[in-house]
Amino acid sequence: MIPRGKLYISNKDLLTGILYCFTSYFKSERADSRQKKSNIITCLSVRTGFDLILSSLNLPAGSEILVTDINIPDMFKIIAAHKLIAVPLPVNKHTLNISPAHLESAITPSTKAVLITHLFGAIMETNEINNIAKKHNLFVFEDCAQAYAGNLYEGNPTTDAIMFSFGLIKTNTAVSGAMLNIKDNDLYTDASIRNQQYEKQRISIFTNKLFKVLLIKLLTYKSIYTGFYNLIKVMNKDFDEVLSNFTKGFTGDDILKKIRYRPCLPNKKLLQKKLNDFNQQNITARILFANDILQHIPQNYKIGILNKKHTHWVLPIETQDPNSLINYLRTNGFDASQKASSLIKQGEPKFTPNIEDLTLEKLIYLPMDISMSTKNRNKLIQLLVSFDRGIR
Repeated sequence: MIPRGKLYISNKDLLTGILYCFTSYFKSERADSRQKKSNIITCLSVRTGFDLILSSLNLPAGSEILVTDINIPDMFKIIAAHKLIAVPLPVNKHTLNISPAHLESAITPSTKAVLITHLFGAIMETNEINNIAKKHNLFVFEDCAQAYAGNLYEGNPTTDAIMFSFGLIKTNTAVSGAMLNIKDNDLYTDASIRNQQYEKQRISIFTNKLFKVLLIKLLTYKSIYTGFYNLIKVMNKDFDEVLSNFTKGFTGDDILKKIRYRPCLPNKKLLQKKLNDFNQQNITARILFANDILQHIPQNYKIGILNKKHTHWVLPIETQDPNSLINYLRTNGFDASQKASSLIKQGEPKFTPNIEDLTLEKLIYLPMDISMSTKNRNKLIQLLVSFDRGIR
């Protein structure tokens, strides 16, 4: 069975990371002076960075943050932990943008910030959103955790805080780590001081993560993956749940306690190496792969097809019968899933639900592997076409 995706890290980089860990045990850590760009903070995760900035902003309790209504649960938990209120804005399923009109109509005297979240590798149009935010003196966060694309997109230069993730399943992963670009100098200084005051992640924790990733990469070989899938089925366990436990970044209920650390030196060194060595051609190949699939399948499957800057971190499609399609694809050798992402949709919408709004219940994620052969790409396309026609 073709795995649902592969990690964006080579065995060579993992072994280099392990070497960084072992050599760090025998060397005293010195200040890392290689940071070339100003107002950049390297932190443990985007969650950490978001929490840092909210702490520095110190918004009054009860203040509202307008948010893209789909994100990982922890981002909404962090907002609540700061005694702030998330006001969800729907995402258009064709463009993967939020509506500037919705944004402006949702602003109240209590609104203090906007959290823009780019989904699935699609890059949202933010110029008009930022202009509206500036008009109302709102702080703008840009959550680019799913939108890293090397030099193709570095965030809107007018955004107040831009956040990129290099966590385990992200593009150009360093296993953990994130980078913040904070526009205001005073806010940057305050957030940077807070970050430096956090206890460092233990090197042993990062080392264990690197070895775990080596195991995960071993499991993504087609024959081993198929055997592992069959074993989990025989054990009567949920395959998606098992894989989710392998890749979950933070566990437990006290999210602030989990994220308030800073990365150890080996983590920062590996992240810097990955940034220096990033191959931009991987993004080009990923876009070509996704377009190759999407142009040959029925229109009703397609999500985000009108987004003008889509880099296709994952490849979601919409179907009226997700479970049946997943079973059909897996039976025929392709591991599709509804749980390739931990995204949730925030409840209590401010606007009347619309048929054009993005929902998660009908989405499944197709295998995203740019090395997939032409034969297998064609087979996947034919399976999707056949399912849509009711031929199984």
